[in-house]
Amino acid sequence: MRTILQSTRNIDHIRFNLTLVRHAETHANADGIIQGLIDTELSTIGYLQSQALGRHLQYHRFTNIYSSDLKRAAETARQIRSLNRVTSCDIQYDILLRERMYGIAQGRTRQWLRELAKENGVPYVNFTPSGAETSAQVRERAVSFFQQLCHELLQKYGANSSTPSSIRASFPKQNDCQPLSRSVSSENLSPSLQSIPKSTRKRSLSTGDYQSELSSDVPLTRSHYSSTDSALDLSSISSDQQSIASSTSIISRNSSFEKHRMLWRGSPRSPYENDFSNLDVLMVSHGAVIRELIKYFACDLQTDIGKHLDTIQDIAPNTSITRFEVTYSMNNELIPTTSLKLIDYHQKIHLMNTINDEYNLDVVNKCNL
Repeated sequence: MRTILQSTRNIDHIRFNLTLVRHAETHANADGIIQGLIDTELSTIGYLQSQALGRHLQYHRFTNIYSSDLKRAAETARQIRSLNRVTSCDIQYDILLRERMYGIAQGRTRQWLRELAKENGVPYVNFTPSGAETSAQVRERAVSFFQQLCHELLQKYGANSSTPSSIRASFPKQNDCQPLSRSVSSENLSPSLQSIPKSTRKRSLSTGDYQSELSSDVPLTRSHYSSTDSALDLSSISSDQQSIASSTSIISRNSSFEKHRMLWRGSPRSPYENDFSNLDVLMVSHGAVIRELIKYFACDLQTDIGKHLDTIQDIAPNTSITRFEVTYSMNNELIPTTSLKLIDYHQKIHLMNTINDEYNLDVVNKCNL
């Protein structure tokens, strides 16, 4: 297995795996509320989903991890990272990976937005509410992130790059994860401080002696940048999350929810065989960003995604995995060429319990409708 393709004259190549993950469930997701840049936290089910994904990927080695800095994505990334046994790189938080800014629709229900689109005579999928980013603008920043990622990996590991050969020829080491170095204005992408009304909808996940009812307020605060993984520091998370973490520990020891965990206690191996490249990038983001990036791959780069083209407008399920093999090259005229191969699409097997459906975390919430 090689990370770097054999170079041909005047062409520089790099290959890497790209894994796209949507954040775990929030209270607002469950109630069909549009979050946008409102900085919501994970629900109890969301916390369990992120841990299930972390266990599913615990033996898959990532060389680079990038995440939106909004709490729901950042906490999902931290859970994946903290439960991983073979990855040691830090998480890099990037504002280009934030959810779409939805303007006046933030804090409103999706049904409200559908009705507004109908009143304006515009199909729901094409409607842009006042003050919101357009789909094209979301795609532009998602593509900007992807293109700079490709460029920086090429600069570091490309066979013909100007980077010193001693660095180019080496495979990435366990702690060798390079941040995307960019200066991005956040003037138009600041998390909103508006509040989401208290949920009146209660949901419970029966787990023997444990029952969690989700009817609390959604705390809203601004996100902060950090290149240090703080997943194991409970002082860095909210009291609500500490309570959830404590509850999930109780679940592990005392309840039949342990059946879900036992499904993934197999041999220490990754769920993805990797003969393509030693470079493996994880990106944790939001529904609109992942959708627009996949549309760019399929429509602009002509990536074959098969039958999934028919549902390309659908939002990825919470914590679902979409995975590509990426080949990126550049000639002496600095003209880039990118090709991708789809490996997995919206995979969520880690949320399912084949022994007892009662303990499935594959919930269909209103945000997916």
